[in-house]
Amino acid sequence: MDFTEILNYIGRTNLFNFIIFASIIIYLYQKIKVTDKIDKAKEGVVTSIEDSKTAKAESEDALKKIEESLSHIEEEIDGIIKKSEENAKLVGGKILEDAEKTISGIKENTEKTVENKKTGLRNDLIRRASLASIEVAKNHIVNELNNNYDLHQRLIDESIEAIEGVELK
Repeated sequence: MDFTEILNYIGRTNLFNFIIFASIIIYLYQKIKVTDKIDKAKEGVVTSIEDSKTAKAESEDALKKIEESLSHIEEEIDGIIKKSEENAKLVGGKILEDAEKTISGIKENTEKTVENKKTGLRNDLIRRASLASIEVAKNHIVNELNNNYDLHQRLIDESIEAIEGVELK
């Protein structure tokens, strides 16, 4: 085979096009520096994987902390409920104590008011009885004086003597 036959064979087949295509790819490969780009892409993927691992570890730590805090939440809620119940009992006891004091004060005030009313009524009755007794005594004295002229005269004489015995200053 000589050289012209080889060129003729290359021309009839697509081998010539393939050689041109391969040459262009090799040229572009060298110009573009694909290995550098692949290395950079590989480094980016490795960095992303490392970042993902770090984020995963941080998320797992955060999850553990949340789980730990949630494991104690029931105890904290029970403590809050117990404290609330104690506070409610204390407040209720204070309210009852204050109510008892108020009731006691009302009872004492009522008893004093009733006693004052009794005293007022008793004094009013005594005053009325005294006025009635004075009226009865007055009527009796007037009747006695009207019935007994000598007694009337003697009373007048004694009154005059008492008035004369008084010294004026």
